[in-house]
Amino acid sequence: MSKPSVALPAKTRVQPPLNDQIYQKLRWSLTVGDYQPGDTLSIRSLAQVLGTSAMPVREALKRLVSDRALEVSNNRAFRVPVMKPKRVSDLFMIRSNLEGLATAMATPLLPPAQIDRLDDLARKLDADVAAKRADDYLAGNYNFHFTIYTTAGNPDLVSIIEGLWVQTGPFLSKGVRELGLAPDWRTLHGEIAAAIRTRDAGLARALIEKDIGWGTHHFSQLDR
Repeated sequence: MSKPSVALPAKTRVQPPLNDQIYQKLRWSLTVGDYQPGDTLSIRSLAQVLGTSAMPVREALKRLVSDRALEVSNNRAFRVPVMKPKRVSDLFMIRSNLEGLATAMATPLLPPAQIDRLDDLARKLDADVAAKRADDYLAGNYNFHFTIYTTAGNPDLVSIIEGLWVQTGPFLSKGVRELGLAPDWRTLHGEIAAAIRTRDAGLARALIEKDIGWGTHHFSQLDR
């Protein structure tokens, strides 16, 4: 006698813990500059906006303190750090070197479809600069860069770079909003995509370093 068949449960996607979901949302907001240096993040306000209790919000904020993306002030409030210009400049300098390395590693590996995506993103970034859409530019800028870096085949390097973006995002956003979008940013991303298409790793690396070098130069000038 044959055994009766047993229906297996449908495979469901396991949701990450709530504090991890909140952590990722806040990390993204810092990366793209939704918060400015000195901004305070209220546990109560975030819990209301996110429709959750205070506990997972507090845990997420503590993780961001460990990432050096937030700090705890004297009154135990969480806030975006207000760094001295030299430290911000140094962070952009470190970013420039690591992202140049990631770009050189990724250039021979990026498939044509991904390079086409870079071209599309570069055109969108051009349009965002022309229309002065800072929010769209900052999000698109992240997508452009990490389309490259995630192809480098080195997750540890990408993780370090992501951590630096979380720390510098509020300062890039502040610079963009105060000074406006630099005109040469209209063409630079297209040049990077073109260099990658020709598999010129040296040129692609130099252009990426030039792009990020804006932050190094700008904040070093403020330190004088």
